[in-house]
Amino acid sequence: MGSRIDRGKLEEKTRYLKENPKRVKEMCKVMEDLREESFAEGRAEGRAEGQTEGRREQAQMTARNLSVQGLSAEQIAQAVGFSVETVEEWLAQRDV
Repeated sequence: MGSRIDRGKLEEKTRYLKENPKRVKEMCKVMEDLREESFAEGRAEGRAEGQTEGRREQAQMTARNLSVQGLSAEQIAQAVGFSVETVEEWLAQRDV
């Protein structure tokens, strides 16, 4: 995810823009755009990580509830979409 900046191209563009005062303003705009893009990428990554963690926590709670109702680890794994090993780890944590 995200764009990678070619350092050589960035240095070349910076030198070009610094040669003329009008271009300095353009360079500042480019740098601001890069900063905003970077922040947006960071926010998107954080949101995705949060959603993944939330899904995992919900699946873990569901797994525990299904276990109380007598379902096997295999049945629970199929229901919540995680591996049997992961479900067994969750259920073992509950017993600790």
